[in-house]
Amino acid sequence: MPIHRFRDLDEARRALWADASDPSLAARIHRLWQFSRRLASPRIPRGLRRFRTIEDANEERERWVQERVQALLIERGQVE
Repeated sequence: MPIHRFRDLDEARRALWADASDPSLAARIHRLWQFSRRLASPRIPRGLRRFRTIEDANEERERWVQERVQALLIERGQVE
């Protein structure tokens, strides 16, 4: 990845913007989406679920949050 030097902060801000006609824009967006998928992989349960009470819904959410936390810890090598 190339190193860019800027004289001031405004010059750096302008460098972040890409013209809509830039041919590399689609590839940049694709790389950004890949990066975001790696950061927050979609392990949230999908679909619509019904619960008898709000407590049941909260328990379900707490269960999958804990599963996600454990998966991240294992993935990062912090827990075996």
